[in-house]
Amino acid sequence: MAQGPPTPPPMSATELRDEARDANISTSATLDSQNSESAVSLPTSDPYLQAFPQICDLALRNDFSAVVQYAELHDLNGVDDKNYSRLLLVTPLILAYLVLDDLTPAQHVLTRLPENLLHHPLSQALTHLLASTLERKYANIYSRAQALCILVQEPNFHDATLAKIVTFMTTAFVESFRQKTFGLLSKAFTSIRVSQAQTYLGFTREQLLSASTGGWQYDSVTDTFRPVDATGAIDSTKLTVATPSSLGTFQLVANCLTKVEV
Repeated sequence: MAQGPPTPPPMSATELRDEARDANISTSATLDSQNSESAVSLPTSDPYLQAFPQICDLALRNDFSAVVQYAELHDLNGVDDKNYSRLLLVTPLILAYLVLDDLTPAQHVLTRLPENLLHHPLSQALTHLLASTLERKYANIYSRAQALCILVQEPNFHDATLAKIVTFMTTAFVESFRQKTFGLLSKAFTSIRVSQAQTYLGFTREQLLSASTGGWQYDSVTDTFRPVDATGAIDSTKLTVATPSSLGTFQLVANCLTKVEV
């Protein structure tokens, strides 16, 4: 009997959130079942494992400030700080700081890690992403965010629920970073070359051109984008980008209230 096509991976923030929540519920149910059948309660012996479900729940609600508060409290009060399960706390913690664009505390989290955790591939990927964000190396930010997602999606990655949370939070970070970057561009430019927009926003040329119907006017002679208002006239007070449907999680909508003189 012929098999149907494989189920496509989740692409939108909602799909990622639902999948991560399902994985978290499944993990919790498994642990509860194990606890009821055994006198030895392994998860409760590890404070990092104990705290992880609540961190997942807060992250999936997009309450990243609460993730920071909860994870910081449990990390600072944790024991056996060389335990690899500590990555269940510090990984979402660093990503939450990235989403909030609060980068100095994220650095402090990394400096608290012992050598064995700091050299873990997951910590290294976070370190590289944070360094690029601090230096505003735009092209590297998007490529390193993608590399982080690829890392946790490898078959041998140790925790499926953590992988889904990392993917969800990294997506949230990229979306937030793009929105902030676009807001800055809208204040700084009344026109921008396509090649510049590619660097700043991390899209291919084709993605940008297909997104140009939602408030942009593309000038093929100068190969630039310029904002237009509802009547089709050039508008330097408001910039909006409508992303293609294949990039549903990366909606870029920015409004600039200050007219930029050129």
